[in-house]
Amino acid sequence: MTAPLSAADLTGGNDPAIDLVTAGTPDDAAHREGINVWVWDDTGQVCFPRMGIESVGANWDGARTLMLNCAMPDGRVLTRWEDLAPTADSNDATDPRVIAAGPMRFECVEPFVRWKVRFDGKVEETSLGRQIAGEGPAAIGPARRAPGAVTLRYELDLVSVCPPWFQGSLGGRDFVPGEDRFEQLHRVTGTVGIDGRERPFSGGALRIHRKGANRTPHGHFFGHVWNSAFFPSGRAFGFIHYYPYPDGKPKFREGWAIEEDGQMVPAEILDRPWLQSSQVHDDTFSFIIRTARAESRVTARTHASCFAPQTETFPDLQQGIGQFRWRGEEAYGMIERSTWRYPSKS
Repeated sequence: MTAPLSAADLTGGNDPAIDLVTAGTPDDAAHREGINVWVWDDTGQVCFPRMGIESVGANWDGARTLMLNCAMPDGRVLTRWEDLAPTADSNDATDPRVIAAGPMRFECVEPFVRWKVRFDGKVEETSLGRQIAGEGPAAIGPARRAPGAVTLRYELDLVSVCPPWFQGSLGGRDFVPGEDRFEQLHRVTGTVGIDGRERPFSGGALRIHRKGANRTPHGHFFGHVWNSAFFPSGRAFGFIHYYPYPDGKPKFREGWAIEEDGQMVPAEILDRPWLQSSQVHDDTFSFIIRTARAESRVTARTHASCFAPQTETFPDLQQGIGQFRWRGEEAYGMIERSTWRYPSKS
């Protein structure tokens, strides 16, 4: 087992202020702040393939977008996607440690080292099959609190297991212009309760923090594959590859790995596991991680997923938790993949 990292190691040498939330209303209407987390438990029974809050300068004080997916291996899905008031606590609105919307709250206890996540509210119950058939994410307004609404409550404590990866820092190009984005793997403890049945929770998470300009127009997005996981030995990996331009020119692609010595190094990802169809339950795939030291194959299968069918502006989207096997070790981790079904986008 790799020795625990110190708080200094977990920052990766970055200014801790980078991991705080923009305090007060930004001057730039296009400024975006987003905290998103993928969470999985050690048994794979309760998975959160995305919970997050996105806030944009133009509507900073009016509403923030809350996004929540909870998926189970049997195909049950709890979801909520809604624009809500920033917070019920006026102190949170100007606190650089907090971003909140409605029943969801993220709090930075120590930058790059520890975050807390809380939710206490209603979500809509559906299924992966219904989502694949075209059902969209649910907003939970006063008129929708029964009979399909379910009470979900969780309090989670996230403690980092490795330094952050800043997108574009390892040689990748063509990422979202003007946006600073990093992600970091965490160990998670806490409690989760569904319809009043509360239980202890222990698992892992990938937390994403981004701020800066608004996102790249969807017309320039042709799909992507994004995976990350950490293992009992301390090894870990992560990568994002965007689908190439229609003429075959590569878009942003970057990966990293943490090997036996605990150092994060650039990694090339081969045999990328693009999304091939909407049948994402129990889907198996693999890819190769190549670093300056070694080349090894990762095998995986999707364990619990949510799905959003393509619209006129965005492709099919899978957000899930998978089981990964790498160099003799097994672990859960996150999956996000998207692809267009239209020939012009392939």
